Amino acid sequence: MMDNIFIRILSRIFDLIVLNILWVVFCLPIVTIGASTTALYSVTLKMVVNEEGYLIRDFWRAFKRDFKQSTSIWLLLLVLGIFFGIDFVIVRRWPGVGGQIGVFVLGIAGLLYGLVLLFVFPLIAKFENTMLQMIKNALLIPVSRFPYTILCLLMTGMCVGLTFMNSTTVLIGSVVWTLIGGSVLAYANSLLMRKIFEPYIITTNENEE
Repeated sequence: MMDNIFIRILSRIFDLIVLNILWVVFCLPIVTIGASTTALYSVTLKMVVNEEGYLIRDFWRAFKRDFKQSTSIWLLLLVLGIFFGIDFVIVRRWPGVGGQIGVFVLGIAGLLYGLVLLFVFPLIAKFENTMLQMIKNALLIPVSRFPYTILCLLMTGMCVGLTFMNSTTVLIGSVVWTLIGGSVLAYANSLLMRKIFEPYIITTNENEE
């Protein structure tokens, strides 16, 4: 019994390493990060309920299937993220109350941006919808299941924060993220996201093969 559990754990770890390497490789052109992340979540959302098939085949199918929509949304979010970063640097230099209000407003906008960035690609992996509706749902659905959403945000934020604490953690983190970190985080998030998406899943409308 214990041997069987141990083998299953090792098998799952191996799958996550392979999945992570696929994700990293398909992210390398940068422009494909959205499609690669969607494919990653397409697999991990199945893995958490033991519905995955052939891992590499499933990843590649999801990557091709959702490439156009995922890439369009990713490029939009990338541009918005650059603008947010520039605006934040500028607003921080404003003196007095104006600067404080500006930082607060940008903080709220940044939180909403983070929600979309975290949830839109899993939503694309799970559902079929228009680009605008996907972005809208990435805001509304997480808010409707707020306890699970908070856990996703905290877990993701903690992983990213720990990575960039100092030069040593960046070095260690680069190795971890390259080998298994991304897929493990996606797997952990998928456990919560299945709960978040559950009320909205209609079998006939799921974006499944």
